[in-house]
Amino acid sequence: MRSTFHSLETSKRALFVQSTALNTLGHNIANASTEGYSRQRVNMTAARPLAFPGLTRPNTPGQIGQGVEYVSVTRVRDNYLDLQYRRENQQLGMWDVHDQAIKAIEKIVNEPSDSGLSKVMDKFWNSLEVLNRDPALLSARIDLIGSATNMAETLKHMSASLDTLEADAASNIQAKLVQANSLIESISQVNGIIRRIELVGDNANDYRDQRDVMMDQLSRLVDVQFSEDANGMMNVFSGGTQVVTGETPTALTVADVDNLTGGELAGYKKSVEEVQTIRNQLNAMMDTLINGAVDVTLPNGYVTANDITAQNDVTLEDGTTITAGAVIPAGSRIASSVTITVNGFNGLHQLGYTMSDPAENGLPFFTTTDGSGTFSIGNIQVNPAIAADTSKIAAAGKYEVNGSGDSITIKGNGDIALALTSLRDKKFNFPLSLTSLSSGTTDDYFRAMVGDLGTRANNATRNYTNQLNLVDGVNMRRQSVSGVSLDEEMSDMIRFQHAYNAAARNMTMVDEMLDRVINQMGVVGR
Repeated sequence: MRSTFHSLETSKRALFVQSTALNTLGHNIANASTEGYSRQRVNMTAARPLAFPGLTRPNTPGQIGQGVEYVSVTRVRDNYLDLQYRRENQQLGMWDVHDQAIKAIEKIVNEPSDSGLSKVMDKFWNSLEVLNRDPALLSARIDLIGSATNMAETLKHMSASLDTLEADAASNIQAKLVQANSLIESISQVNGIIRRIELVGDNANDYRDQRDVMMDQLSRLVDVQFSEDANGMMNVFSGGTQVVTGETPTALTVADVDNLTGGELAGYKKSVEEVQTIRNQLNAMMDTLINGAVDVTLPNGYVTANDITAQNDVTLEDGTTITAGAVIPAGSRIASSVTITVNGFNGLHQLGYTMSDPAENGLPFFTTTDGSGTFSIGNIQVNPAIAADTSKIAAAGKYEVNGSGDSITIKGNGDIALALTSLRDKKFNFPLSLTSLSSGTTDDYFRAMVGDLGTRANNATRNYTNQLNLVDGVNMRRQSVSGVSLDEEMSDMIRFQHAYNAAARNMTMVDEMLDRVINQMGVVGR
């Protein structure tokens, strides 16, 4: 049965509910620019009416309402958009880092340009051409050593730049791991707060927003898969490891980076692989040029500096015939051209003769700074003995014996210089796994390497741009659902304010009625 003060209670409830709605609305407006904030709404419902079915229900007709009450304050959020955003955001983080790294590699390679490695190598081959035209010309020998030294220094500079880029990537991996582990720990702590708040029936709206912001940031760093349990705590997986289990965090380590499929950490891992790929390609090119097996043809009159195996039948000056596959002894003068297999530039240079008296076999033109037998862009150098004495460049392929029986190099002969120059157009066999080209000239290989790099760079840029558009699109849809619209909030403010004022006016009216009944009725005859 309703009481005399029933209308006061109804108005009071309306005042409390509309006041709560206005307070929540003010909270929304205050956080309109807060990152990750989700607008909140007061969920109102009509209070339970007085006449409820039962044996003691009143006989008066109709159900008398008791006003309004709110059942919860919830945030407006679409979990599916969160899932989509984080899935795309982790790919954006990976391609962003990868795109930046491969652009840095392109700047190191610096092709095509007028100052890149291809131009430096062109200068080296052109210097050999000049030497071939006049093997005894001192300026040609000096120019060859200078261009070869310049090529070696250019390669060393590229190696140092690649080392720096790889070291930066490794350093950033450590820094990003610290950042990711900090977020993982914070998420687990907020999980506990949310659990304790929601166990008593409240909604931890603001703490859920904080956790969602941290999840967004974590998805930029690593790949994330997540689910929410019955207590409102979020369990997070990354790289196959459960990094958040309720309130328990598990830190990621460097070993876990190899298992990551998204995020900036995966991007740095791909960046290190890109650096290693381009270094391996350059190393293979130089080691193959200097040491790789290649067939060359030497003209008649060549005097063998070492025992060599002929690939064709050869006639010696003394009339001896050497069949294909047989060994031509050192010191033999051939009367017909011979095709042999040499170990690259160095092997061919060692078949020549220096300008010293008596004639000496050539030294390896290139050596390694670390003494290893494998050439790389970081250890290549011109043989210090040749760099210090230009006469040790073995350009000649024959010598003559003077009256004293000494072997004197024919200074105008350039048989070996010509053969060295021809290496520019010779086909070498390169490692199959490094580029799309397994056989070709060094120029062909370098162009293939640069082409592959350009293709990977274009792919990285395209994927980054596509991911950026996807993330921006999903984020705009998230904002359209969860973001605070000041126009909408102002409209609601007017609605709630009018409802509050009306409830207050209703209470005033009821108060006047009660005043009439209590203070002014029943006073006749006093």
